[in-house]
Amino acid sequence: MSAGQAVALGIALVVVLSSAAIFTLAYRRESESRAVGTLDKEARRRTRLRKPVEVSAASDPGVDDEDSEAEPAPEPPTPIREVIELSPAEFGETRRQFLNRATGVSFGAFLAFFGITSLAFLWPKLQGGFGGKIDAGDVTEIKAAIFQPDGSIEPFYVAQAKTYVVPFDEDAISETDFGGIGVVAEGLSGLFQKCVHLGCRVPWCSSSQGFECPCHGSKYNAAGEYEAGPAPRNLDRFAIEVIDGRLIINTGVVRDTPRAKVKTVQYPQGVNCL
Repeated sequence: MSAGQAVALGIALVVVLSSAAIFTLAYRRESESRAVGTLDKEARRRTRLRKPVEVSAASDPGVDDEDSEAEPAPEPPTPIREVIELSPAEFGETRRQFLNRATGVSFGAFLAFFGITSLAFLWPKLQGGFGGKIDAGDVTEIKAAIFQPDGSIEPFYVAQAKTYVVPFDEDAISETDFGGIGVVAEGLSGLFQKCVHLGCRVPWCSSSQGFECPCHGSKYNAAGEYEAGPAPRNLDRFAIEVIDGRLIINTGVVRDTPRAKVKTVQYPQGVNCL
């Protein structure tokens, strides 16, 4: 299961559980309100029926004292009280408790969603996609696409890896900071497309044979070495390797190097784009 599928499943599970919990609490609260309301109304009606009607013997001249004493008025029957039992949860739950529980459920759902999202974001991509190893293609075909008939070059762009594949002179690697860090393989190097100044995508300029950032004017030569502008270092590079004739770009390993003191490529070789 991919990270995206895990996040979608987690969100759906949280929504279902939260909805069920809130519905259960609301239904229990509504049932309690109906039960208590019915009991109060019935009790008031029976209380009115139980009030005795007192008739004064003195107010009726046709009844003498002896008959009144001999035949006392019968007492009204005692009504049978109907007892409705309430569970401890229904009897003891107040509005404040209901609101507290609803708030707790909502907060718990938020924490669960935040935790699942954070886990999906931090979980490493072990294979496929940006953040893992990406097969850029056959090395011979990549070189054929880079080197142009007029002697110029055009970087081979790998969209999935966000990488410009450019040629690199391995004979000059000992004079640079690129040796021993796994960023050059069979005369090729992989440059991250992001400018190291503020992260803008750096386009290729065919006329000057270099990379020129349109945001703040940073410039790099065809090997990704710093040439001008506010950028603090060379373009970042991904670790690469060649396996069975295919170029593998490890986008999970980024290498940064300081501004190049020794340039391996001439720049500019023509008119600048900026």
